[in-house]
Amino acid sequence: MTTGHRVPLGGAGARPRDEHELRAPIIIGIDVGGTFTDVALLDAAGHVRMAKAATTPADPTNGVLAALESGASGLGIDLVELLRRTRRITHGSTIATNALLTRTGPVLGLVTTRGFEDTPAIMRAIGRVDGLSEEEVRHPASLTKPVPLVARTRTEGVFERIDVRGTVVVPLRDGDVVRALERLIETEGVGALAVCLLNAWANPVHEERIAALVDERYGARVYVSYGHRLARVAGEYARTNTALVDAFVGPRVQRYLRGLEDELRRRGFTGDVLAMQGNGGVASAGQCSPVATLQSGPAGGMLAAAHIAKTLGHDRVLTADMGGTSFDVGLCIEGGWSYADEPVFDRFRVQQPIIEVDSIGAGGGTIARYEEATARLVVGPRSAGADPGPACYGAGGDEPTVTDANVVLGVIDPRYFLGGARALDATLAHRAVERVARPLGLDATRGADGIRRIIEGKMADLIRRQVIRSGHLPETFVLYAFGGASGMHAAAFARELGIPRVYVFPTSAVFSAFGIALADVRHTRLRTVEHVLPVPPRLLNAPLDELGAELLEIMDREGFARTDARLRRYASLRYLRQTQAVELELPEAPLDAEAIATLSRLFAQRYHALYGTGAGDPDALVEVSALRVDAVGPVPKPALAAAELDGEAPPEPKAWRSVHLDGRPSQTPIYEWSGLRAGQRVGGPAVVESAFTTVVVPAGMSALVDRFGNLAIDAKGSPS
Repeated sequence: MTTGHRVPLGGAGARPRDEHELRAPIIIGIDVGGTFTDVALLDAAGHVRMAKAATTPADPTNGVLAALESGASGLGIDLVELLRRTRRITHGSTIATNALLTRTGPVLGLVTTRGFEDTPAIMRAIGRVDGLSEEEVRHPASLTKPVPLVARTRTEGVFERIDVRGTVVVPLRDGDVVRALERLIETEGVGALAVCLLNAWANPVHEERIAALVDERYGARVYVSYGHRLARVAGEYARTNTALVDAFVGPRVQRYLRGLEDELRRRGFTGDVLAMQGNGGVASAGQCSPVATLQSGPAGGMLAAAHIAKTLGHDRVLTADMGGTSFDVGLCIEGGWSYADEPVFDRFRVQQPIIEVDSIGAGGGTIARYEEATARLVVGPRSAGADPGPACYGAGGDEPTVTDANVVLGVIDPRYFLGGARALDATLAHRAVERVARPLGLDATRGADGIRRIIEGKMADLIRRQVIRSGHLPETFVLYAFGGASGMHAAAFARELGIPRVYVFPTSAVFSAFGIALADVRHTRLRTVEHVLPVPPRLLNAPLDELGAELLEIMDREGFARTDARLRRYASLRYLRQTQAVELELPEAPLDAEAIATLSRLFAQRYHALYGTGAGDPDALVEVSALRVDAVGPVPKPALAAAELDGEAPPEPKAWRSVHLDGRPSQTPIYEWSGLRAGQRVGGPAVVESAFTTVVVPAGMSALVDRFGNLAIDAKGSPS
């Protein structure tokens, strides 16, 4: 299934010059998801075409080409002509994530320091709960450790030791390494290898010697990941995981990226092909570590939010991405975001700078069930996925989902799902919901209303935790709702949280692809340090300069002159021996004594903002625990296309239907988004539909079409 749709960048309110016109040069963002492959095509005038195609898991390249062909068809041209007009293709995917989730990868081997062979299995004694939700942790009897990515029989320890200061205590012996490699590669037949030695972050000389021996004996025959090249930070468990995950997903990711680029070149594309990373930037395939592509889709959504927030003048934005499986929440403050210290992927903790996004199982495919032990309705975290999907898909699924509930309540028009490309079966949705509602003495409609209320409560709880944990209050933010399902629920949970304004975008269903198209080239390097403040400036300036020089060499290979690449420097600070650190941005100039004194004051202020006044100890020692340097190569970004504001009176609804909102039915006006003009206001209750997105405007609220075509919902109203 493929479908394409054209809207101006930002919405329906800014009309294109011609229905089929996008002027060269075009930039393309691609987001390969588990169900759909999304494409956003942008031109310099600020117009965008959206296209979707079914993801093809066996070979995702086919889904990408189908989505691109759909986008080209909507422009009245073929794919070859589209690629001829395109300057840059930026690409994010779930290839690495899916390989990890499905354990689809090569036979893996590990070389580590003798005595630390069991590090992946011990899991720092947190393996039973690491990466689980609060709800899952409540059932300790059912908790088990994940199976390590590497078998103990394919793990080799070598004699060597480097201390925490980087001093070689026990030299590495080449014979030990050669015997380990021969057993793993030639006897065990491993197809990918991770190398992670204790304290290699402090001095990588032994890992580099192993790399030389691997290259000398095996060349490119085996894919190898080295811990120090991926993360020069302390913590052998997370660093070992990082190398293991990179080695496990690396061959598949690289094979896919090479194959996609070959297919595009074969069709005449001569521009740049870049891979999206979880750090919020893109990189050429040759400079991008496969593990860095994890979480690239949500990172794209954060980039899109930052771009729109800059245009709209919003400096405090909550992002809410509700797709088919999960609900992802992030914070964009003054155009920036925070990074997770040690993100967890499929129960494995890694050391990569990933934009911090909190997730729960709350998407359109999230399953509702009746729990007999407690006689209550439970929603999530399990999902029906794309196959069989919600009951209303008619593909064999019989468990009720959030999508089924929205069909029962009349929120979703079964005949207009995906613009009519896929018809839904309302009868199957009613049967599925009724099955879990009947034990509670409810009919299907009241059961569906309960499913909506529960899922919206969970989403509100996640946002509340995320915002308060960051030292803020929800009511001080605006909410950006995107993903195919967010618009149906965002106004309701915003009202519960006291968030005054909700923005929904016609590009919501391809929002991550849109953000990926806008991404700058970005590379990041981390380094563990341990310095108690005040510290001589040279002890911080030296590693910062070293990281910066390394990054500038990489940016040179990416095609950026040193004068065009911008370095941004950060330090993580904490009270001495605490585990959690606070990251602060450093000035561009070399640090001096005054700057370091200012750093201590800024840390105290930020600590109090996060944890409350009085939480810090003014007499406690403060230490710098880590340094981070980002190199950013900016790429041109189109301005949002704007339209003149029209009057507030909306057009006549395209239809009326019975929609159950706030516990009661109402004959509700249904508007086609493309029929709304900038400046028009829709009063609730109302439903606004487009080919890919449905937006609910509850009673007591109103939605204004702004000059960029976005729906801005005034969420302060109360149901009458």
